[in-house]
Amino acid sequence: MANITGERGTEPTTTRRAVLEAAGAGSAMGALATLFSTGVAADTTPQEANGSDDLFDVNRTSESVYPQSVASGGPTPDGAIVWTRVDEAAYEGDTPVGLQVTPAPERTTPNDAADFTTRDTRHFRIPGTDLTPDSDYALSVDLAGELDADRFYFYRFVYDGDASPAGRLRTLPAPDADPDRLRLACASCNNYLDGYYGAFGHIASEDVDYLVHLGDFIYEYAGEGAQPGRDIQLPSGKDVAHTLADFRSLHRTYRADEHMQSALERHTLVMTWDDHEIVNNRWWNYEESYPNTASHPFGDDPEKMRKLYAEGIKALTEYLPFRVEYDSDADRLHDSFTLYRSFQFGQLAELFMTDERFYRSPPPEDELGQRDVAAPPSRAADDPDRTMLGTEQRQWLVDGVTESPATWKLWGNSVLNAALKTTNLGESGSFYVNYDAWDGYEHERKLIMGELKREARARGSALDLITLTGDMHAYVAAYTKTDYRAPDEQPPFPDAESSRVGVEFMSPGVSSNSLGSSTPTPPTLEEDAVEAAVESQNPHVEWFNWSRNGYTTIEFTDDESVYTAYEVDRTVDAADAPKRLLRSYRVPSGEVRIQELNGSQTDVSSVVSEATGDDAESALPEAVRDD
Repeated sequence: MANITGERGTEPTTTRRAVLEAAGAGSAMGALATLFSTGVAADTTPQEANGSDDLFDVNRTSESVYPQSVASGGPTPDGAIVWTRVDEAAYEGDTPVGLQVTPAPERTTPNDAADFTTRDTRHFRIPGTDLTPDSDYALSVDLAGELDADRFYFYRFVYDGDASPAGRLRTLPAPDADPDRLRLACASCNNYLDGYYGAFGHIASEDVDYLVHLGDFIYEYAGEGAQPGRDIQLPSGKDVAHTLADFRSLHRTYRADEHMQSALERHTLVMTWDDHEIVNNRWWNYEESYPNTASHPFGDDPEKMRKLYAEGIKALTEYLPFRVEYDSDADRLHDSFTLYRSFQFGQLAELFMTDERFYRSPPPEDELGQRDVAAPPSRAADDPDRTMLGTEQRQWLVDGVTESPATWKLWGNSVLNAALKTTNLGESGSFYVNYDAWDGYEHERKLIMGELKREARARGSALDLITLTGDMHAYVAAYTKTDYRAPDEQPPFPDAESSRVGVEFMSPGVSSNSLGSSTPTPPTLEEDAVEAAVESQNPHVEWFNWSRNGYTTIEFTDDESVYTAYEVDRTVDAADAPKRLLRSYRVPSGEVRIQELNGSQTDVSSVVSEATGDDAESALPEAVRDD
């Protein structure tokens, strides 16, 4: 469930109950009341407690009482949100919930070694009235203001004598701190039906600071799974979510997976959404003020789509620990409910997580009125009235990146920003693959990149902008640019580098189908041909692999950032599923330059079993090649 805050990254000013009251009491915005008529998750306030209270008497550690285990997210310099869910069968009415939080002795201390008997352990009481059927027995506790900056902590819940598995959280560094490094695991696109979550098992073992999820945490689909044990049946009996009960059932199913649980138990989550958390390829119909899509039976019914949207959001905020801003005094709907925010990792890096669904206008239509497919190519992709971010969020992003004191500026971006063209024939002959991505919002992309490029020129140096992206179930290393059409700004012309703004690294699907899984040819034969075809029409793309599943890591120091891509076999339901190092790229600070770390693709399964913390970086060669 979400935490409702005032300004982004500040202390809470408006409670979730205020949201419910505003939605039900005729607020200034009728559209908001309609959209959130189902309400969002109820507020939860921790109360300091005495450790000798029998509330903290533990009879056993019980996975059955906590079938979705625990998770943390929304880190701040003085806290984070911790989450759990109690099974309905274990629910005891107004019985309070205990929460214990203790500093982790070392970064490498495993969760099962957490000691909640130390004198440094903090104890909190959660009123039983905050654990209710209204939020599907899910519970979120905001520890903002309770913890020290830049620390790992263990935590667990205690309910009626049953302790949850121990989780680990990490707070953010203080804004003026100067960390030596920041290492992130990046993931996206976890279609439960398509495969297993071995990638999350490996992420759990990675020595990273935070887990960044770039969208499509759940999918709205039901049906027969591609692997044994991956079938989904919804309460409605439909093959796509139609009701709040459907969305809750999906979240319960996804979060019951042991490998996803292990990753969320170990790492604090920083996330944004994409489309599938509610419905595929969704946008906002500004003319009639409702969320629209061509991918759901309710798509053209404003009333049903508003209800579907609200129920999807309610389930999402119940089940995931992330921060949501609510402004009851806002005059416009899109100013009242805000997911986008930034995370500052001291002076080393600042991450801007954008919301690319709530504000977006419709993608461009082709001559047949189609939006979800790429052909035929007659589109008004450069329409100046088309937006993905909305005016306020766009300016927030530009101002944030240009004014940030951090060395590295990171953009957590749901859909591919760099162009992906089927033909590269200049102004009138460049056609794109995916108009649901930034290629369908060309004018706004140029606005953003133009502003950032002007700032870089004024400084006389690169902005050190790294864009982290999900969505396409692919690995991509590419340059972000101000212009992808002009022939004189592409290789081999001397001005080819003049329009570069930064670097984009994409994370693949954890389990979702890729091109390789949708074609009969073996990935090893197909991926080289696809990469060659893509790069021939997109000279700004250094690597493109649409054939495999897995995850990525990216590490930042003052001198460089290093992106590493791993393949994990989604057909193996194991925490040690076969894993392979695919590529690694380096970006020197102060430059817009991608350097490939030399070396062949490597099977790191043996390294995984030998290296501490699943750290396969020792398999990476030091030599680099400029691209």
